[in-house]
Amino acid sequence: MAAAIVTVTPNGSLDFVLRRVGPPTREEQEVEPVAETAGGKGHNVARFLAAAGHSVTACGFAGGWTGDALRALLEGAGVDPRLTPIAGETRRYTTLVGAGPTQSYHSAGPEVDAEEVVRLIEAVESVAADATTIVLAGSLPPGAPTDLFETIARAVDPGRVVLDSSGAALAAGIRARPAMVKVNHDELRILGEPPAPTLDPIGWEPFLERLAVRTGIEIWWVTLAAAGAVGRVDGRMIRVAGATVAAVNTTGAGDAFLAGLIDARSRGMPPDRAAEIGVAWASALCEQDATWPPDRGRIGTLLKTVELR
Repeated sequence: MAAAIVTVTPNGSLDFVLRRVGPPTREEQEVEPVAETAGGKGHNVARFLAAAGHSVTACGFAGGWTGDALRALLEGAGVDPRLTPIAGETRRYTTLVGAGPTQSYHSAGPEVDAEEVVRLIEAVESVAADATTIVLAGSLPPGAPTDLFETIARAVDPGRVVLDSSGAALAAGIRARPAMVKVNHDELRILGEPPAPTLDPIGWEPFLERLAVRTGIEIWWVTLAAAGAVGRVDGRMIRVAGATVAAVNTTGAGDAFLAGLIDARSRGMPPDRAAEIGVAWASALCEQDATWPPDRGRIGTLLKTVELR
């Protein structure tokens, strides 16, 4: 059954993907446009879930012509954008793919002030009442308080909140005790030195148990790039090995994992199956040039190769 979902992305972006024409050079590099999408962790999650049939409302800041383009791209993706206007210009995020290494370029984001922050919190509260899941995701723009996600979570009921952030925003956000936290290996470092990014349970089981006891949060998921993902759900350890794919662009892979996980959970899937589905979504995304919603047929094919450990 499709669910009503709210995503909150304070530092959204207008994402461009360009493909190199010919090998990399030290001087001018000819490129061709590949895609223009609504970016930022939560906006990616929103687009992926809307493509899967969910009713999704996206909150966040938007300013300038890039903010207008961001709003239009969300609408075009089937998402209801409730973006808070700001004086600054929404940032751009550019990724270069093709011959040579994939490279990404982005700025810190526009400065926001206290009044704009209050209006964002009010916007989230106004749409959150009927949501089954509220996703707080990504970085914070300059000027936003580090406890913004904590404040929002407490305002809308932490029991419906999924947190996917990093740095001080993550450390503050977990104080509200959201229902679930999803991070990657590097983002986890703010909370302690994690085990190596493998599926070895010897290090992960006690590490995640300590996190759960310390924070009071019973559901943790950690994505480990090509290795897959590990999680702790209500005291049980879950490990899923990644599918073998030829990765083209890994931008948004963690967002695809989270969207797949939320989609599966909303349809009543048990945690281990939901994790397998999330890994299949992420693997399918990595095969693409850009963060388009992963192909459902390809997800089904990859799901047959994903291995629960």
